[in-house]
Amino acid sequence: MNNDDSENKITLQTSKDINGIELLSQLKPTKEKIRKTCSYFFKGKYEGNDVPFRGFILLGPPGTGKTEVIRQVAKEIDKNLQVHNIITYFALVDGANIAAPKWGDAEKNLKDVFQKINYLNQGEGNSNKIILLFDDIESLVLKRGADLAKEWHYSINSILFHELDKINPSNVIMCATSNKPELVDDAILTRLYPIDVPSLPIDQLIVKVENILNNSGVTGDDFELVKSNIQKRLETLENPTIRDAQHFTIVECIENEVWK
Repeated sequence: MNNDDSENKITLQTSKDINGIELLSQLKPTKEKIRKTCSYFFKGKYEGNDVPFRGFILLGPPGTGKTEVIRQVAKEIDKNLQVHNIITYFALVDGANIAAPKWGDAEKNLKDVFQKINYLNQGEGNSNKIILLFDDIESLVLKRGADLAKEWHYSINSILFHELDKINPSNVIMCATSNKPELVDDAILTRLYPIDVPSLPIDQLIVKVENILNNSGVTGDDFELVKSNIQKRLETLENPTIRDAQHFTIVECIENEVWK
């Protein structure tokens, strides 16, 4: 296989490429559940070949930190396993890079992704581990029978289900995210362990705001003014997200000229 075939369809990172961040407290139990499970399988503690587990799917509104949870899990596991000369890759797949207008191209693109994953595991004594993430999986794999589903979706679904069934979780664990679980095919939900990631309460979003302001060097009255204004903005939204908190922080810092 020519590995260049997949370079625009999958992003590979190790711990040194991922910025470490402090997750909000509501996200930490989810992170720990995934981290412990990945570590268990990557350390080879399951000795059989019949394990039905393949990975996780995180379900919840956009901007709630689903992708970042998986990213931080991959970073931590890679750092922990490097002492055993084991590299753990975080492999991110964006459905938009798989979809293609020409018949058959999307299927080839998806096959290229899994060929790349297999390539990383090839070779005698190869100990690479991979956490494979399909972000917003409903953009690629639609529920069979959904009004939006086209004929090519069924072909994509078939390829993904087949490749997913071949995954050995001792080497590769697949994760996915979705903010539209009603569009996710049942075959994905039965193959991947579902975790609901709810909207974050405002007090936790304010913690994110405080971190940004502290990193920006904003202090004193400016700090309190900006934080108060952001809280008022967030309270007007039905389901405020991390993304909203970040955006409002930028807006308030610029409008109040506290970045000086």
